[in-house]
Amino acid sequence: METKEMERYVQLEEAEAIIQLKHGSEPSFTLIYHRYHHKIYANILKVVHSPEHAQEILQDVFLSLWQNRYKIDENRPLENWLFVVSFNKSMDFLKRKLREHIDFVEDYDNLYVNIEDVQEQDDIITEQLRILEEAIDQLSPRKKEVFRLCRYEGYSKERVAEMLDLSVNSVSEYLKQANKSIKQYVSGSNPYAYENGVLLLLSACIYM
Repeated sequence: METKEMERYVQLEEAEAIIQLKHGSEPSFTLIYHRYHHKIYANILKVVHSPEHAQEILQDVFLSLWQNRYKIDENRPLENWLFVVSFNKSMDFLKRKLREHIDFVEDYDNLYVNIEDVQEQDDIITEQLRILEEAIDQLSPRKKEVFRLCRYEGYSKERVAEMLDLSVNSVSEYLKQANKSIKQYVSGSNPYAYENGVLLLLSACIYM
């Protein structure tokens, strides 16, 4: 099966799974969980830097999915919804942790991406993710491969070095260069990146 046909098949399969989920199908929920939980966990971990708390947030994300299954639009990418919810809950966690250690952080609320209604904000997040994908696409093939394996798939630098037959130092250097290029691309193409949350999403994706 060709790549485009496979992608279309996966999209149709996911849409059907969401429809079944909205009717309370536990097998469909399990299918969705197994498809996305590794990637969502990796993204959460990059924000909170605690495996224990990342696991708790992950469970909370999928609990939210189950509780809000009636609101999910099967015509929109579910991965975007999960990314938004996981990012929002991760930021909530960091905000609580900050307030445990300091009485007041004047600028924190200005940087916090407040997503009260995920469905209404989905288009904004989709646009932010599009900008990030454009930034990643302009990388060289090797840098792109290293970046995706480390940042999207959650592999360690050591594991990526083994997979690509590279030294760990080479992986670190590719990742460093990729991070720099992506930040420059986002800042150059969108001067208001901090205001609309793009660089916050970026920092969650490529935190060193």
